Amino acid sequence: MACPKVFLRSALALAGGALLTACPGDPIVPSDTDPGTSGSTSDTEATCAPGQTQTCPCPGGEGTQVCQVDGSAFGPCDCSGLDSGTSGEPDPATGTTAEDTTTTGPLPCTSDEECTDVAQGECEEGVCGEDGMCVAQPVEFGTPCGSATADECTAPDSCDGDGVCAANDVEDGLACSTCATGQCNCSAGACGECNVFAPTNNFITPKSLEGWELTGSWGLYRQSPSSQIDGPTNFIGQVMGTDGNRVQPYPGGEVEVSYARTRPFPLPEMIAFLSWNVDEGGGLSDNKTVRVSVDGGTTWDTLVDCAVDPSWAMCQPSMDQDPAVFDLVQIPVPMGLWGQEGIVEFGYDSGDGCCGFEKGWFIDSLNVATECRCQDNSDCADVTGQCGTGLCAPSGECALQPMPADTACGDAFDNDCNGADTCDGVGYCRDNVQPTGLALCGDCPGGGVCAFCQAGQCIDCLSFSDFGDFNDPSSVAEWTVSATVGTADWGLYDAAPQNQAAGPVPFPNAPVYGTDGNRNPPYPGAESESSSVQTGDGVVPAMLTFLSWHVDEGGGFYDNKIIELTVDDGASWTTLVNCTTLPAGMPFCEYEDDGRLGTDWDPIQIDTSAWAGMTGRLRLSYITGDSCCSFERGWFIDDLNAFSISCNDDPFPP
Repeated sequence: MACPKVFLRSALALAGGALLTACPGDPIVPSDTDPGTSGSTSDTEATCAPGQTQTCPCPGGEGTQVCQVDGSAFGPCDCSGLDSGTSGEPDPATGTTAEDTTTTGPLPCTSDEECTDVAQGECEEGVCGEDGMCVAQPVEFGTPCGSATADECTAPDSCDGDGVCAANDVEDGLACSTCATGQCNCSAGACGECNVFAPTNNFITPKSLEGWELTGSWGLYRQSPSSQIDGPTNFIGQVMGTDGNRVQPYPGGEVEVSYARTRPFPLPEMIAFLSWNVDEGGGLSDNKTVRVSVDGGTTWDTLVDCAVDPSWAMCQPSMDQDPAVFDLVQIPVPMGLWGQEGIVEFGYDSGDGCCGFEKGWFIDSLNVATECRCQDNSDCADVTGQCGTGLCAPSGECALQPMPADTACGDAFDNDCNGADTCDGVGYCRDNVQPTGLALCGDCPGGGVCAFCQAGQCIDCLSFSDFGDFNDPSSVAEWTVSATVGTADWGLYDAAPQNQAAGPVPFPNAPVYGTDGNRNPPYPGAESESSSVQTGDGVVPAMLTFLSWHVDEGGGFYDNKIIELTVDDGASWTTLVNCTTLPAGMPFCEYEDDGRLGTDWDPIQIDTSAWAGMTGRLRLSYITGDSCCSFERGWFIDDLNAFSISCNDDPFPP
């Protein structure tokens, strides 16, 4: 076979013009092993020591030959790294320019250690192949390489199994928390300041308050606290606010001066949110303020102060509010502050520990200090709890996929005052602790007459009374309420309800017992009602006495009142008073217009001497006849002298 021209020309030059009988790439046989000499060996005899090297001619210089493993011959001449061409100048003999004949090729080897140079980077390794030549192959998938940094935005680098070192950065835009403001997202494996926010802060998860400064009782709430006249108000979702002058275990009272401050956020033209309050509104008591600062809190611009301008919705006094109805508040921001990084402060000053009906101030759907917009459900994995799985909502906020209502969660402990914790069906775990002083119980440690629930425990009664002033809710524990028309709203009241003309009328002797008549919560809704309440058993006195207060049409066709007595366990009933047929001069059977003071009570006496000393019970009925009229407030009693023997402990001592 003819040798390539370029190799022939180089070989002639090396041999001084002598004729070569072999191509330059063929093995050169040493003179002492020439087959024509007496030192020749057979095909099975070794001609060189395995691994032995010798020089060999290459275009542009000398290469190296390595003796093969079996010692039978030297391997090919390795000319790698040599420039077989010329410098690009014409050959003096021919006048032509030699072309570049640089050659590379696999390295022969006998072990992996000889092949380290063929690996390119941390994710390849050189190995000696079965053919005795070095080759590069990928290292195992997941082998550490590059940077070992691990945080929210990147995992340690590792080999991908194809010879490449992978950075393992998370997707750009995913939320992280290690930037200065705590509102951040990932970019190229690093955590930087967030520049895309959700439009509204609905306070769904703890992420909504990242970077906020909270004092007093400000925080996230699923319900308001209980007051001294009513249990907690359950909100549809989670909100942010303060329990005002309430203090746990609710409904304890306190004086509170506190605030909630947002993290720095670009100020909009208008600060907007939804507001809900049950308190005195503002001014001297339960005052509310909204301020902004663009210098880190050194100076403040007051945008709302209820003591200065009481026209704002949250400045209005409120004794009750539908938990599904919030007031829209829109507060203009001075033009010079638009777009500046500012802190918004919501301030609350209860002024005093009053009053028994209060539940605090809460806000929702705020358009400042919103969350860094989430990109994927993985951004919200850290808010997953027992009652809800974190997910990225279309709004860009982290939300919860709720577990079914009443799924077990939290504390499994269960008694009359502290039921086992269960999921609320919205995504949160409710503790089912019953209101202090308002909830009755029967599993107190003494096993006798129990007082009431206190901080989740049923406590023993320490003092007893046969005079029904209703300060103790247990006095009506055995009373049963029923209705044939409308809702039966018999119960304990701190005030007569709001009518269509004016707000509620507080009772200084509260709590009292009664019904709101044709009023229907949320007040001043109207309805027709026919309902009654039966007392527990008691000893019938010679004279039944109590105090009465009513604002309605009195009796007859409308707002009739009936009092009955049984002494045979309900087999028969004797009518003591019926405002339609047996008014007997009873004040509560008379028409009573609005404007009545909460201190204006009628003393009532009813002769029951015919049954004195017998065991009996009363039944009080109220029949509105229609839903008229806008001035009405209902019928209430206090200081009943029988059928309400109960614990006399005061659940809310002064």
